[in-house]
Amino acid sequence: MQELTDGVYAFTERLETEAGTRAFHPSAVETDRGLVLVDAGLGGQAGALGDELAAAGFDWADVWAVLLTHQDGDHAGALATVVERTDAVVFAHPACAPYVDGRQEPIKGDGERYPPVRVDVETPDGTTVATTAGPMEVVFTPGHTPGHVSLYLPDERLVLAADALTAADGDLQGPSERFTLDMTEAKASAERLADRDVERVLCYHGGVVDAEGDRIAAVADGIDT
Repeated sequence: MQELTDGVYAFTERLETEAGTRAFHPSAVETDRGLVLVDAGLGGQAGALGDELAAAGFDWADVWAVLLTHQDGDHAGALATVVERTDAVVFAHPACAPYVDGRQEPIKGDGERYPPVRVDVETPDGTTVATTAGPMEVVFTPGHTPGHVSLYLPDERLVLAADALTAADGDLQGPSERFTLDMTEAKASAERLADRDVERVLCYHGGVVDAEGDRIAAVADGIDT
C-alpha cells in the first residue's frame, strides 16, 4: 500500500504466473461518505485487496462505492465479491456498463467472464466526484477498451490512468499494444491526459511515476497507430 497524498491510496495485488510475478494497482480515494475503490481487481484476489485496505487503516465496511475504469477481468473480476462484502454502489462509463452488467460479453473474455454486476451510476466524461483530496474528474480515455476512463485530481496534479498509460522501471510508457483494441483512440486519449496539469501518474500496470504533461505528451507522440 502507498499513500499518494492525503486520502488517495495505491494498492498492489501480485499474481504468480509461469512468466513470473505480475503486479496490479487498484486504488482508493476517500470521500465524506467513505472510500471509493478505483477498480476491484482480479477474480479470486478480493482477499489481497482486503489486506491492502487493512494496511491503509480501513476495512470493507468503509467502502461505499467502486468506480470501474473499464471492463477487463483484471479490473472487474472481483467486483461481485467486493459488492457482496460492501454493498457498494457501482460506477462505470456508459460504454462500459453493458459489459459489466451482462448485457454484452467482455471483449477480451475468450468466452469466460466474471459474474455480471449491476452498474448503479453511469459516469460519462466530465463527471466529477467530490473527495477529500479535491474534485476527481472522470476523463474518457478509450482505446484500450471502448469505455475506458481515467481519473484526474487537479488539486493534487495526479492522474489515475488505469490502462491508458503504463510504466516500467519508473518510466512512463504508452498503453500495451498487445492488449489495446484501438491504438489511434489510445493515442488521442494519452493526448487528452497530457493536456492536464500533472505531476504524477498511477498506472494500473507499473505503479506510480513522476510525469508532467510534457512527458505524457512525449509518450503520446511515440504511440504508433
